[in-house]
Amino acid sequence: MIRSITSIVCFVLLLLGSVARGEDLRQFNTRHYLVHTDLDTALSADLAQRLDAMYDEYSQRLALFQGKGAVPRLEVYLFRTQRDYSAFTGGKMQNSGGVFLPGENLLAAFLGDLGRDQLRRTLQHEAFHQFAYNAIATELPVWLNEGLAQYFEEGLWNGDGFLHGEVPPRRLRQLRADMEGDRLVPFSELLHMNNDTWTARLAASRADGVTQYNQSWAMVHFLVTAQDDGGQYLYRSRLIDMLRLLHAGKSPDDAFHDAFGSNVDGFHDRFIAYAGRLKATAEATVIENQGVLADLMIDFERNGRRFSDIPSLRRFVIKGRYALHYSRGDLAWDTDPDMNNYFCDLAGRPFDADELYLSPRTGAPLPDLVCRYSGRMVLRTRFHDAENGTVDHELLIEPIRSSASVSN
Repeated sequence: MIRSITSIVCFVLLLLGSVARGEDLRQFNTRHYLVHTDLDTALSADLAQRLDAMYDEYSQRLALFQGKGAVPRLEVYLFRTQRDYSAFTGGKMQNSGGVFLPGENLLAAFLGDLGRDQLRRTLQHEAFHQFAYNAIATELPVWLNEGLAQYFEEGLWNGDGFLHGEVPPRRLRQLRADMEGDRLVPFSELLHMNNDTWTARLAASRADGVTQYNQSWAMVHFLVTAQDDGGQYLYRSRLIDMLRLLHAGKSPDDAFHDAFGSNVDGFHDRFIAYAGRLKATAEATVIENQGVLADLMIDFERNGRRFSDIPSLRRFVIKGRYALHYSRGDLAWDTDPDMNNYFCDLAGRPFDADELYLSPRTGAPLPDLVCRYSGRMVLRTRFHDAENGTVDHELLIEPIRSSASVSN
């Protein structure tokens, strides 16, 4: 989420005079950021490393917009509780997990009950808004700004670099439901939305807000990844052209028409055809499957049942015919009726003992859940005691060479 300068002037004055400014937070510098936080040291260090890596990613992929000027250092405020985040933002951002304030070049986010995975995605999202504001243009079209931010939000970090272009199953479910329910915004309307109309639509209906965000992600995914039969990208260079025109001061409408032409309805139709063929990516699907197993482990732990290995967990799940029900806004879904699939690779082959296993970690409420996926990466789910008395889980991706082998 990004707010225009005009909408935050009074708010910034409030921040400058408020004791909620965060002076009592500890501070440290990274290569690109000044971080203020009350999060624990290990998590703060991990988030700082990821922020710097994302900054480098933006710089590499969008280097042509930087010219000779350096993007100024960004201040980041990371809070442990929603209460402190709300106090810092003057109670203006009640339904957000994070925000970039362009007038201050300031990013704020909180952990709270959102969990570590969501906090990381929030930072990847908001950090793009900061970079775009400083390096590309101060007024990007809102659909493009939010779509690009979500595209980078879904990047998978393994400690060495990012994997982009992911299609998480949760986003695909939302997109399909919106298409089937005829809820997508006509692109001719989306194209002309400004920050005020975008925010008003979000305030009027949370479901409409979810749709417009997810649709913007899907449209950027279309522009970045759509290919012809020969494997050549269809629109990626045009997207860069549009960003270049915006950087040069062209209006959003003129920049779009110069880059993509005037046939807006035809553009929308091509997007719909692309969206109808879109499939969840392998890495994102395995990550969601691992999340289901982690949620099951937490649910069983809550009811006094722990497992020492994957075979015993699998037998218990299959014998008990367990399943999980999820909901996000107006969208609801259930786990696969065949729970065996969560213990198999995407081809349906059961994981071996050295491919999916539990790894005890000192001080953790549950052992780590580890999946060595396709010989390329290791997915490690770690569990933490949350402040509200529950157990939270986070997923970390490790290069295959750096992961420890299963212990006997």
